[in-house]
Amino acid sequence: MANATAEIALAGVGQDGRRFHVPCKTGTTIYAGTMVAQQVADGLLVPATSTGAGPVIGKATHTVTVATAGQRMLVETDRIYILTNGLTTDAFSDASLIGSPVYAGDDHTAFDNSNSTTLQLCGTFQGMEAGGKVRVYIAPEHTLGTSLLQAGGGTFAAGVLTVSAGITVTATSRVFAMRKTEAGTDGDEIRVPTADRTVGGPGTGSLVFRSFISGVAATSDTSTFDYLIVG
Repeated sequence: MANATAEIALAGVGQDGRRFHVPCKTGTTIYAGTMVAQQVADGLLVPATSTGAGPVIGKATHTVTVATAGQRMLVETDRIYILTNGLTTDAFSDASLIGSPVYAGDDHTAFDNSNSTTLQLCGTFQGMEAGGKVRVYIAPEHTLGTSLLQAGGGTFAAGVLTVSAGITVTATSRVFAMRKTEAGTDGDEIRVPTADRTVGGPGTGSLVFRSFISGVAATSDTSTFDYLIVG
């Protein structure tokens, strides 16, 4: 899929949602009617699928072309919107459960899966249109709340594992890890030091997990472990 290259219809259902202004990332072009998100690192507005962006917060109500520093976008949210459906295995159907999570395949397309955690949430499924498009409820409180819990796992290599694909790390993220299987000279503690946490959305956010034994790096640890990121 690909982002829009021109304005598209806002395509809201029912009464207007609430609106607010958000400063755009300098140099960014955003088209009216497309889904938008904030960069996790600095809160600046970008197209929904931009690297480092958090979950979708709403739709652009007008077009900003090559935004200047401090230029603001009027965003609409808290409303059901009609979006293009994903294709084949990414598509919603009448068999999809109402309230299911919806992911931004691009800035105007709804996917029924996260593409192996590489896509951000954009809202919840609210049914199908007769022509095959999807109704999606978008509200930042819902998308952010749903994305506050992220789980995964991995295997240490020489007592270290960097996790970056598909995770969002904020300045207040809490990280928990528990060993699942023991291999090599396994440690007794798993740490993610502050210096090893890079704030950002998918593509920029990352965590470095390190194994320790009695306070010393366990460089022969090849155990597997599970992790949970909160916030």
